[in-house]
Amino acid sequence: MAEVAIVIRTEVYGLDICLGSSVLALTREGEPVISPIVLSSSDAERLRLEMAKAQLWEWNQLEESKTRSARRYKHFLGSWLVLCLAAFTAYIGYPSYHLPLLLTALSIFIWWRAGYEEQGEERTAKQEQKRFVADWSYFEQRAEESL
Repeated sequence: MAEVAIVIRTEVYGLDICLGSSVLALTREGEPVISPIVLSSSDAERLRLEMAKAQLWEWNQLEESKTRSARRYKHFLGSWLVLCLAAFTAYIGYPSYHLPLLLTALSIFIWWRAGYEEQGEERTAKQEQKRFVADWSYFEQRAEESL
């Protein structure tokens, strides 16, 4: 497998993180800022993979999606458990259905609230997209730097 140098440009004082075959370097305009760090081949390969993932937009979105779905499922689980509690109280307190109806209403509210919060995040994201005005000067500047 051919070793390819990976360079990640940062916005911190124009520093670049460069990973060669087994050498990690922190550079500014091609000049090393600190002495290069020699890594073992397994550490270099693992770091190369992590640096490649960091450059992928989709990979960064995956973690956000996992967090949202975990929160949504937590709310839905809570709603389901309250609904089970309502069924149990209906079984135990047969003549009286006040508590089971209250718990069922609470379960429906928790379910609705989970969906509402998720839609609220989507509405906020859409509003941000509508307000976004592309500023291409940043990209032009970065393109000129890379030439």
